[in-house]
Parts: sequence; C-alpha cells; structure tokens
Amino acid sequence: MVAPVFEHITAIMVVSMLFVSAVIAVPAISYVNLLYVDQQQLRNVALEALNSMLLGMGDPSNWGSDPDYIDKFGLALDESSSFYVLDPEKVERLSPSNPSGYLNYENVSALLGLQNYCFNIRIMPLFKVTVENRSQGNNLLFDVTVTFNDGRLIPNAYVNATIFYVSGEKSDNFNFTTPPGNRTNELGECTISYTLPPDFTGYILILKVTVADMATVTVPYTEGFSQQVANASIIGDTVTLWIPEGEHPSERVIYNVTVVTAEDVWNYPGVGCGRQPEDKMTHGEGFDEWMQNFPGISHEDALFLIFNIWTQEDLGRKHFVLFVTSPLLDIRSGLLQLIGQPSAQSSNSAIKLSRSVEIAGMTYIFELLLWKEV
Repeated sequence: MVAPVFEHITAIMVVSMLFVSAVIAVPAISYVNLLYVDQQQLRNVALEALNSMLLGMGDPSNWGSDPDYIDKFGLALDESSSFYVLDPEKVERLSPSNPSGYLNYENVSALLGLQNYCFNIRIMPLFKVTVENRSQGNNLLFDVTVTFNDGRLIPNAYVNATIFYVSGEKSDNFNFTTPPGNRTNELGECTISYTLPPDFTGYILILKVTVADMATVTVPYTEGFSQQVANASIIGDTVTLWIPEGEHPSERVIYNVTVVTAEDVWNYPGVGCGRQPEDKMTHGEGFDEWMQNFPGISHEDALFLIFNIWTQEDLGRKHFVLFVTSPLLDIRSGLLQLIGQPSAQSSNSAIKLSRSVEIAGMTYIFELLLWKEV
C-alpha cells in the first residue's frame, strides 16, 4: 500500500511543478512573442516610411518648386531613372534656412500619415571634414582632416580647394582660384596652401573631398565677410534676398552672383550690376527685398550661389561682402534634420534605418529613427 500512495504523491508533485512552470513560462513566452511582433511591426512601418520618402516623388511630382501646394510627401527626383536620387529642391524644403517653403516636422508627419509615431530624420555627409586655419596674413595655410562619421581616419582622400576672394577696397567683382589639391596621409591629414594678393579684404574656402569616387563639398572657413548681410530663400529658379531684422539699415547693392557646382564655377550672366534700382535693397516698405529669377538654375545642381554684395557700415566706410547661400549647406554640415519630441507615453523601443542617397551629384546618408506613441 505504501508504494502506490508514494507514487500518487510523486505524480501529483510532478504535475503541480509542471503546472507552476507553465503558469510562469507561458506569459513570459507570450510577452517575448508580443515584443517581437511589435518590433517587427515598427520595422515594417519604418521601412514603408523610408521607401515612401526616398522612392516616392510625392504629389505633385515637382512640389519642391511649388511652395503653395503639396498633397503627398516624397523626395525622389522625378527625372531620374535610378533609385535613391533625391530632388535638391525638395530636400531644401526641409531646411529652416529656406523659410519661404519650409516644411516643418508637423507638416511632414501629417503628409506621411505618421501621427501615431514619432521620428527623426537626418541627412549627413558620408564623411567629416575638419579644418584648422594656420594662415598668416595673405599666406593661407589650412590643415585638413578627413574622417568617417564614426571617427575613423580616411587615408588617400583627395582634397580639392577653391578660394573666392576680394582684393582692393574699390573692387566691384571678386576672383576665384583653385590651388593644387592634395591627398590625405595615413592619419587622414593633408594641407592646402595659397598666397592671396596683399590687398585682399576677405575670402571663402570651399573644399571638395573625394573618397573612392564618392564626393562631398563643404565650406569650412570664411574670413573677412559678414554672413548676416542678407537672408535668402531658394524656390525653384527664384531667389529672394531680404535684410535681416535688426541688422544695419544701410543699403545693400547686388553686383554679381557666382554659381558653384560639383564640377564648375561661373558668374551667372545678367544678374546684378549695382547700377540699377532693382539691384538694391534698403529698409522701407517695398525696398527691403530683392527677388530674381535664375532661368535653369534648378537643373544645374548648384551647390552654392555666392552673392557679391556692397554695403555701407560704420562711419560711412564702404566695402564688399560675399554672402554664401544654399539650404544644402545644412546637409554638408550634418545639420539638416527633423526632430520628433517624445512624450511621456512614448515607447522605449525605436527602429533606425539608413540608406545612402544622391543629392546634386553628391552622396549622403539618409537616416530615419522611428518609435511609437503609446
């Protein structure tokens, strides 16, 4: 009799242990499965949003040049036969430096139908270029370091420089020169040097860095020029300049405009000469804005428009100011981004996706971080 009773007690204990284990394990397994399903769903939403942004042209397909109407968001270039080629005009609409057509975070979220999610968008160069200026007087000398975004050094990167400068107080134009390029050493470093005329009044250094046939352009150093002489907005072929609020009320005279692309530099013909009323801006209703149509400029893949502007400040002294404008500057500095603000009910999990894209002939990284509002 003892043996059967003992066997029954043992069986009951085993069954009880299995039951307790199931009670503990099944919810844990279910939680893991639910967490996996949520992560997979979040990844699917992120991938769909990324493809919509990078492969879709939006509606209308040329909405980048139309500040008044957009029904669907998409950044793809409608004239391209390749994937992941973005329209510079559409990308520029994401920059607060382009106030005439700026699409803020709320606009983009609504157009993408992501109201129940938060996201960050960042567009940045493939690699980072830092510059140390060791110039003395008109003898320019720059130490250039090229690294990946994670800090790894890049040897054998080709660094090409273009220098824009004004020489002489009475000059009504400016010059540009391309000193010999150089390659980075095993530490990712090289130098760029050039001697300007002794009477130079200011310069802008533009670097084009090429790594394994992938190029990026940066404007790391400006000397002698006020960058607040005017604000600018670019929509399609139309450029608008206006005097910043609170800035010196002196007259601004537009003398000429230089176009910089990845391959060439030239003065845009027929724009600004400093002698016509329409070439000037002054404070006062109807006069504090300058608007000019640049036929075809939106198809030139222009990286920069550089304005030669004459102004008057401090004791009547007149001098020339170079003003560099392009919303794509935010991309090259890694600052073009839309940032979602998480609420107290935001999910702790997020999905990050990235893709290399081409903008105006240059390669960049497009990064999307997405998480759910709960």
